[in-house]
Amino acid sequence: MPESAAARLGGLTVLVARPAGQAEALCALIEADGGRALPLPLFAIAALDAGAMAVAGAVLDDARAADLWLFTSRNAVDHAARLCPLPWPALAAVGDATAAALRQHSGQPVLTPPAGDGAAALLAHPALQQGDGRRALIVTGEQTLPVLEDGLRARGMTVTVLPVYRRAAIDHPSAAVAAWLQAADVAVIPSGEALRRLQALTPPEARSRLAGLQLAVPSPRVIETARLLGFTAEPLLPERVSDLAYLEVLRRHARHRHSNA
Repeated sequence: MPESAAARLGGLTVLVARPAGQAEALCALIEADGGRALPLPLFAIAALDAGAMAVAGAVLDDARAADLWLFTSRNAVDHAARLCPLPWPALAAVGDATAAALRQHSGQPVLTPPAGDGAAALLAHPALQQGDGRRALIVTGEQTLPVLEDGLRARGMTVTVLPVYRRAAIDHPSAAVAAWLQAADVAVIPSGEALRRLQALTPPEARSRLAGLQLAVPSPRVIETARLLGFTAEPLLPERVSDLAYLEVLRRHARHRHSNA
């Protein structure tokens, strides 16, 4: 007999700290699977100022002669598409969601990690092991980590990093943050930056609750950030950075909770 939705997540309450406008699909899956979703956007994805946008558009246009454009997120794809019309050079993406956005926009094949997601996973691709003087453009947001850039440079590529969007912090009342944390069984945290932001917004009386909260995060790097910030529960790590992979890891956690109840 098929498992009921209520039996799958069993009422698990999940705080989803994705940027504004990017949590709806996961929240809908959680609710449909018998859970309760609490969206808590910590950042909004915003365009650069007019001057920076003009510069970014010019850099993209000049970089059509590059050997490879590498995209670090769907946001990077969306904002680059507004700044620079097709055709684009050969394309690479750090994960499946970014690759899907690139394919939809360009109709081109996209180089993706052979396993997993993220910059380190993409760097494991056989096609990126030898730079051979090739020119690469990394299309990303402001304040991106240098993992991909450093890896490509170390292999002999000439690399330009181009931010095409920014993250704008969102404020929430301390009492509301404390209430959301008290209600949550798990928090889906999209980045180390978001985790630091959540910690900064949490009032002192709710800090112990936050430190013991079960997290679900996209990468080992964010797990390390959680440890450095004093979080005590081992974070959940989905196999891929996708809504369905997050749903599956939440299901496993719900089953584990139920079996230990």
